[in-house]
Amino acid sequence: MRLLFLTLTIFLNILCAQAGPVEDFDLRSYSPIKNGLKDLYCEVRLKGLTEKIKKQFVTLKIKQEIFFKLYWIYPGKIDFVVEGLPKGFLELRQNLKNLVASRIDYIIPQELAPKLQSYSLKVKKSSSGTLVIGEDPTNNKAINKLEINFKKDGRLSRYKSYSPLGFQQSKFDYSKQSWSKNKWVLEKVEAKMIQGPQITESTTTVKYENQVGFGFPISVLVETKQYVAAPGKEERKLERKGESEIAFSNYKVNSGTAQKYFRSQE
Repeated sequence: MRLLFLTLTIFLNILCAQAGPVEDFDLRSYSPIKNGLKDLYCEVRLKGLTEKIKKQFVTLKIKQEIFFKLYWIYPGKIDFVVEGLPKGFLELRQNLKNLVASRIDYIIPQELAPKLQSYSLKVKKSSSGTLVIGEDPTNNKAINKLEINFKKDGRLSRYKSYSPLGFQQSKFDYSKQSWSKNKWVLEKVEAKMIQGPQITESTTTVKYENQVGFGFPISVLVETKQYVAAPGKEERKLERKGESEIAFSNYKVNSGTAQKYFRSQE
């Protein structure tokens, strides 16, 4: 067993040495799929959602909590089911699904390399880490330039994107957890987006729990501030601020629950 572990460690080190910084980061980041995830079910709750829907749709007879049931099977078939609404209301259900659909990335992180395949990449190394610059050779993409910074140990630290409409920057904090098998896990994201005079800043904090050997989030807290800046001036006027919290619970991992659900929909 010791010999097998040593052989795997040496093989991984060789792969990381041969890979570029983006591929290296993907190899060293935690992925439940790489650890054997095939079938997943959980419940997703957006704090304050039920009360908000009751206020917006006063004629609806809502007697139960509104929440989501998430079903996922490998390699990426997914569905969110909205619970607590009366039958029908298809447009409202879809709008509610859109509120949480992007949060699947916190449950099952997506690799970075596939997102950069269509960009022309340049790598610049320095004493502080590595900078990867991606440019769109076609000039047809919404995002025409990327700048991605990695620390000396290979962790993603900063991601910048440029488009004709504005600029966005994200700073990342990764750590290793007891269940992450020496892989990096995303804990915090600080983002800033500039579109004309409007500036949006957000801080996302993720908390995890060990679920039968897999690490999954139990909460994602997003705090947001939005400003309007006068052209050519440093003054900023706070327009609005707020926060949203999504809770994940009742995980069922590799139990066949999601597979059973999708078969019932056929």
